[in-house]
Amino acid sequence: MKWKRKITQPLEPLNLEQLAGVLERLPPLTRPIANKYFRNLTRVDTKPDSSPVTIADKLIEKKIREVLKSEFPSYAIFGEEYGGSIEGQIGWCIDPIDGTRAFIAGKPIFGTLVALCNDGLPLLGLIDMPCLDELYIGYFDVKQNISCVTLNGNTISASKKFELSNALIATSSPAAFTSKGLQKFQKISEKCRDTYFGGDCHNYALLASGHLDIVIEHKLAPYDMMALVPILLASGAVVTDWSGQQIKTCNSGEILAASTLELHAEALALL
Repeated sequence: MKWKRKITQPLEPLNLEQLAGVLERLPPLTRPIANKYFRNLTRVDTKPDSSPVTIADKLIEKKIREVLKSEFPSYAIFGEEYGGSIEGQIGWCIDPIDGTRAFIAGKPIFGTLVALCNDGLPLLGLIDMPCLDELYIGYFDVKQNISCVTLNGNTISASKKFELSNALIATSSPAAFTSKGLQKFQKISEKCRDTYFGGDCHNYALLASGHLDIVIEHKLAPYDMMALVPILLASGAVVTDWSGQQIKTCNSGEILAASTLELHAEALALL
């Protein structure tokens, strides 16, 4: 695939619409890797933090780095498998397979996450669900007063739920919380209409597209979160940490996303 134009210096202001177009070109390069190894793994390794990793995780991140480094040589890159840093810089944040455990188990709800951050603030995000053929891309920039989010090219928006009693809440796993964090989640989920476990990044995509209403998680890394934030904000949802603060690359690992300001406020009060 031939790329039309190389961007060697940060754009001021950033042309997020143009950069979103670049992200649209990644899935044709990364999905074949995921599909090749999905339900066809012969080996799973364990990282120092005891989390699993597969050859697909590594190859997808390498491919994304290869493309982005070629097209944006001055931009920093931080990824789950090969590290790096984007603190205080403009750069890309990559999670090649969010939901590696689902991938290993043959569940089709894993996704690829890519975000563009500027001085710690996520401005542009991609959630690609290879098995579901769902590509979510969104950008959100208060300074430029621009926002857009699409699913396979079609505009989407969060639901308009206002009360916890009518809300659907989700989280990936109870095991992903500290004991105190789980108690906080349960305090909120008990007041909701229904609770769903599992889903990883797809939960946030479902919130942005109006199907779920609240997602709460704990102990996340920046590469788990950055791509989600602009997609959620552009959909009309509200997303902060558990203190109500803006989520940036340097964060507590907490996330509270809700489809409306009212719903977010009600959940935040319980946290």
